[in-house]
Amino acid sequence: MVYSFFFSCETEPEATVTDESLVAKSAVQNKHVLLVGIDGLQYEKIALLNTPNFDRLNITKAYTGGIKGTISDQATISGPGWTSTLTGVWIDQHHVPDNYPDKAKSNAKSLFAYVGGNLPGANIVSIATWGSINKFLENDMSYVTTRIDRYGDELAVDSAVDLVANQGPDLTFVSFDNIDHIGHTKGFGSEYNKSILTVDQQLGRLIDVVEERQNTRNEDWLIMIVTDHGRQSPGGYGHNTSTLSERTIFIGMNKNGNQEFKTKVTNIPNTSYNGLYGYPAQTSIVPTVLRHLEIPIRTEWQLNSPPLIGEDGPRKVMMVDSSENEITWVSNSTGNAEIYRDDSLIATVPANQGRYKDTSAPNGRINYTIKINNSIGGINVQNCLVINAVLDWYDTANNRTYFFRADDKYVRYDKASNMSDPGYPVAVTNSNWPGLGNYKNQISAAFKTNYDKGYFFLSDGRYLRYNMVEDKVDPGYPKPVNFITWPGLGLYGKKIIGAANWYTNKAMFFLSDGRYIRYDLVKDKADAGYPAQINNSSWPGMENYKTKITAVADWDARYMFFFLKDNTFIKYDKSLDKTVVGYPKPVNHTTWPGLLNR
Repeated sequence: MVYSFFFSCETEPEATVTDESLVAKSAVQNKHVLLVGIDGLQYEKIALLNTPNFDRLNITKAYTGGIKGTISDQATISGPGWTSTLTGVWIDQHHVPDNYPDKAKSNAKSLFAYVGGNLPGANIVSIATWGSINKFLENDMSYVTTRIDRYGDELAVDSAVDLVANQGPDLTFVSFDNIDHIGHTKGFGSEYNKSILTVDQQLGRLIDVVEERQNTRNEDWLIMIVTDHGRQSPGGYGHNTSTLSERTIFIGMNKNGNQEFKTKVTNIPNTSYNGLYGYPAQTSIVPTVLRHLEIPIRTEWQLNSPPLIGEDGPRKVMMVDSSENEITWVSNSTGNAEIYRDDSLIATVPANQGRYKDTSAPNGRINYTIKINNSIGGINVQNCLVINAVLDWYDTANNRTYFFRADDKYVRYDKASNMSDPGYPVAVTNSNWPGLGNYKNQISAAFKTNYDKGYFFLSDGRYLRYNMVEDKVDPGYPKPVNFITWPGLGLYGKKIIGAANWYTNKAMFFLSDGRYIRYDLVKDKADAGYPAQINNSSWPGMENYKTKITAVADWDARYMFFFLKDNTFIKYDKSLDKTVVGYPKPVNHTTWPGLLNR
């Protein structure tokens, strides 16, 4: 039986679940978990205050935000933070980029599904004072016995205490939100400190009721506490960038923990943020809960991090060089490490070897999972030219752009919401792209003219003209790129790797050898003096990347984007005729939400 409560944040109804006739039987009689989420609590502030109930737990520094510069890199905000906490994976798998559950639901299974799906009849509670937490996990909420959305902190703890005391759920998740609200309005200071002391008291009530059950019912409870993100320093008001303080979180529990919990690893490939990645990850919450509940962790779940209790699994799984597909991990185990690529076992090596190079990796998106001591750690990489071509669509709103990827799939991207539409990527076929499907693995560039025609250039030196009104390739195509069809391009058809419509009725064609051709769309011929070299005079800021371009996106009247071989991109300001400061940046689910979806 499911009990659901949906309250607005402006009201605090005095309702709790106390009818013992409705108590659900525990699926695992002796094993229970209380997971407490505390939104926006800065780790360093705990040690500065008198927090006797936090002190009843073992607490370690940890990190959120994924690994900077990789496809796991995510914003330091609550949506992706809580989703990673409750799924055990980063944004490259759960696909939640922001705080708006109406835009994106989690693509990954949650803790609720792992517990409910493996412990039939499990009593699961989720009390989310920020109701979006449950909404991001809507696909798995059928496993939840008691669900409460948008609740004040005091009522949340009242309900959690009542449920734990009277039902002893197998899994209880309760979140507190007030600290984050105070941080946004007051910043660090006396009010923020006071809110921490209040949560300490609330935490004490929860620990007390758990210990009461442990002492009187011989139950084994795991208590874990975690926050979703840190805050900007020194003020403490905001969060949503990539500073050390914002990525620094904490994990606490009533167990001693294993070496992954207790010790920092220093010999890792990425030592950014003062070695923060040597501490546990936010994504270790899920496997820790599963281990305590004696639910075997399966490799196909592709969880990113090992448990923090029991035998140590593969610690700090990282990629040394994505172009070489060389994976590293840390392990003192005398046993073996199993290496899985996309759920298939590809190698077994000594666990303490700590390194493996996949010399036969295919192009495209790959998941690597390492299994040691029945624990797993994993990482996703993108080792191909992600984007081959980009076509800005013709419509009145001018909000659609199509990205064609090297895996023969395409993504429809909504420029207004700045994210891919649901359901993508989709394979390019003659049904969704009439006349283009037979050439999907030859697409090397695309651009739109000033009207309703799009052009696709193929790697064999031919091209197709696409009628966007009729949504199909025009009859008689493909045709060869030659001096008749494209005067001035005839010698370079096989070298075209990018094209864009410049705002002065000029098209720019970018060649694989680092040159470009300016084409006059009115005169229908290349301008004299081309091809010319791409350098910092002709394309300020692009000289070092001229042979790394894989696709060009004609975005709007002012900007265009260059996509590069190493899965980074450059934003180019056409009005200023130069690259925008701060680029290249990685192509990931923060910069281009949904573009790398499987």
